[in-house]
Amino acid sequence: MRKPASVYLLKQPPPRTNQVSCANCALDHICLPRGLSQEEIDDISQVVKARKVLQRGEFLYHEGDDFRGILAIKSGSAKLVASDQHGNEHIVNILLPGELLGFDGLPEEKHHCAAIALETTSFCLLPADNMEELFHNVPSLTRELFKHTGEMMNQDRTQLILGKRPAEERMAYFLMSLSERLKRRGFSASEFKLSLTRQEIGNHLGLALETVSRLLKKFQDEDLIVVQNRFITIKNLAALKSMLDAPE
Repeated sequence: MRKPASVYLLKQPPPRTNQVSCANCALDHICLPRGLSQEEIDDISQVVKARKVLQRGEFLYHEGDDFRGILAIKSGSAKLVASDQHGNEHIVNILLPGELLGFDGLPEEKHHCAAIALETTSFCLLPADNMEELFHNVPSLTRELFKHTGEMMNQDRTQLILGKRPAEERMAYFLMSLSERLKRRGFSASEFKLSLTRQEIGNHLGLALETVSRLLKKFQDEDLIVVQNRFITIKNLAALKSMLDAPE
């Protein structure tokens, strides 16, 4: 049986130098280098830089910051936050190890969102200054970036559709999504620790704090999950999935 994971935390030592080796990274099958040749991976490794380790609440970048490049979460997790015209913050996405962010800064070379660490988090940076050269030397990198952006668009589409669905379905999808993404990263798909508070879960799903707590208790009473503070054990993944498959 796999060990429970502190959600979304891959147990890797913090980077000791400013340069990283994509070839030796545990995320090579889900991060930038996936599908690339060894020579192409070596080319990327020459320019990808490791950044300092951040603690919960620290910013990977702020809204309005200049675009520095594409970031890849190496360990830990982060939330992407957008502010509306009234200054209210909305969690638009959760980023896990191997996932990319920073695309919101591409159109105007200014970030329109803020990226904030949800726990102890490290990340790598593909600097903007080197991107044009890399696209020339590693043409397939463009394809991989398109794949990542396509996956993000699909996530945004699903989140938009779920926003109009009953609260129970939103919570079921949230737990299922975590389970599936953790499984792809080699963690337990059934036991994990949430790095989000219940307030943050509610913000992300468009639910009140009380609704989040009520649904978690309801799922537990129905023997679908076990909740112990922030630790979640999924006991019946099929039943959670059936909530989304049920007709309107």
